[in-house]
Amino acid sequence: MGYLRKNSFLIFSDEGAPTEVKELDPQKIAEIEAAHEAGKKERVDSLIRRTLNVTIPTVTPEGESGYEEADGELEAELTELDELSGEEIFLEDLDEALELFADSFPARSGKVTEEDVKAAEAAAREKEAGPEGQLLRKIVQGVQAVGSDEPTLRKYIRENSKLNGQGDFHLRQFAWAVFEIQTSKAALPDTRYRPYRTGEATVRFKDGGASRLGVNEVGSRTKWDGSKGEYVDLGETAKIHSQGPTLWVKVADGAWSKDGNWGGYLRVTCRTENGQWIDSRDGWVKLVSAKVDKVTFYDMGNYYEIWQKDRETGRPLTLTSDGLLRFNHGATPGKFNLQDSTWD
Repeated sequence: MGYLRKNSFLIFSDEGAPTEVKELDPQKIAEIEAAHEAGKKERVDSLIRRTLNVTIPTVTPEGESGYEEADGELEAELTELDELSGEEIFLEDLDEALELFADSFPARSGKVTEEDVKAAEAAAREKEAGPEGQLLRKIVQGVQAVGSDEPTLRKYIRENSKLNGQGDFHLRQFAWAVFEIQTSKAALPDTRYRPYRTGEATVRFKDGGASRLGVNEVGSRTKWDGSKGEYVDLGETAKIHSQGPTLWVKVADGAWSKDGNWGGYLRVTCRTENGQWIDSRDGWVKLVSAKVDKVTFYDMGNYYEIWQKDRETGRPLTLTSDGLLRFNHGATPGKFNLQDSTWD
């Protein structure tokens, strides 16, 4: 989070940001990474079987027909049978239809037993031990020897007579798929805090005045409807548009950064009061025509503390009870976050 902004940004209050930064336990990280590495062999084995067009079925659970996975293919084949026979076939229930046409579709007729699985595994081992399976294993070994260097892999494929032929495209695809598995990294849980900005928490020009900057600018909630003779609700979009203009600033001079902390002189970049500078000499955040004091953003992990000048010589930014911004000596620093612009 802590980096010097080159472009414009807005500021919003984030008092709910947690003080503690959550970090994954090193032992948990090691366990996740070890499990990922161990799983690579299984993924490569699965890739080899898919490339050999080998499928190992699973035993059909008790109480199921075993026909569900065949429904789509069965319907297509029965439609073709219907067209060939010239007779109209009404299929209300595909499971029932599969039983009726079991003789026509023996490979998909009935439940998968443990014996079926064992037979499929034996057939898979036989095919993997054959010439094509052995070639795939050699390619795996070659890719593993390459390591994580992509240019070396390209050279290996280019110079390998088993991979560089016109009809070897599927083998080149296989080599790249193995490389992707071998170089993949474990996906660690994301424990980062993600700030959420609301319209009310955003720093704005309050009450239309350039000298009043703060939050909790809720805008108008209702409007007068002359035809009804009463006030009616504006709706959420209109409420947002009725809020004061958002304050956008950028570090326009004296920029510096160190250890995630950064700062400089802040200049207004939004249409309202464009070109003015942030002033805080008397504590209140105001706008003036010439730069006065630098502002420092201290990275606290999940949020920023914003200080007039710095911690040694200045005051922390806080919010008053009515939501105004003020650098207040001796006060507990407020919690703020930033959102970068997409337009400059």
